[in-house]
Amino acid sequence: MDIIKELIRRYDRHRIYLISGTLAFFFLLSLFPLLIFLNALLGTFDLQLLDLIQSLQDLIPQSALDVLAAYVTSISSTSTGLISFSLLASLYSSSIAVTSLIHSIHTAYNQHSHRHFLKTKLWSIFFTFLIGLALASSLILPILGRNFLLFVSKYIPLSDGVIALWTNLRWLITASVITATLALLYKVIPYKPYKKQSIWPGAVFSLIGWMVVSLLFSIYVNNYANYSLVYGPLGAVIALMMWLFFTGMIIILGAELNSILDVRRNKKLSIYVKVDDTDLDDEGLDD
Repeated sequence: MDIIKELIRRYDRHRIYLISGTLAFFFLLSLFPLLIFLNALLGTFDLQLLDLIQSLQDLIPQSALDVLAAYVTSISSTSTGLISFSLLASLYSSSIAVTSLIHSIHTAYNQHSHRHFLKTKLWSIFFTFLIGLALASSLILPILGRNFLLFVSKYIPLSDGVIALWTNLRWLITASVITATLALLYKVIPYKPYKKQSIWPGAVFSLIGWMVVSLLFSIYVNNYANYSLVYGPLGAVIALMMWLFFTGMIIILGAELNSILDVRRNKKLSIYVKVDDTDLDDEGLDD
């Protein structure tokens, strides 16, 4: 209960809501160019981006899914030059978002970033690629079902047991990829203030929290909230941006949780003070 209270206090003190809004804005900017690139990439493997988007129907409000589906339909025939430009635009916007995320993790540990600007930028580009790869794989893996593996088996021998195992474990692999990526983010970015650093609690919390919040938000928007009534045609985009806002917020709270656990562990370790044997002998002589 104390940990929850501390998370709520840090949410306000570290202004996580402001950083989450920044992340949502730049993630939204990078999303549509990324869809152009993914559409071309999946086309080379005879996979449909629409199937990938529909696999998110339980996590994203239906109105936002409709916007993404309509956009994907409109970019079905895209030139190679536009694909290259889209990838660069997506990487640029995402790197800004990841840079904000790096600073928010430093804030979670009450640290001031003293890395050189160039080094910070390189870290942001690295994690942009890494997070993008993790998200792409987490979205693509669920639609790589039995039919795709049967296609691969024409070139690489695969037994029926392997195909059945993949079909059953693909969601677990997806969750593992996202959790490992978050754990690496929480491990590398801080300046290691303690010997024993917490990374997995925050990573697991972020994964489960993101899934739960996304599911609840999707149910709320689909059944109760009517963003179109308030924002008109922009309602679906606002719903999508809110989903991205919650996504960024959960990732930052995962870093805050790790920091809280590190502080509590450090306080417990400081209780035990090593006493030298000579001190005990001196006390005995005084008696």
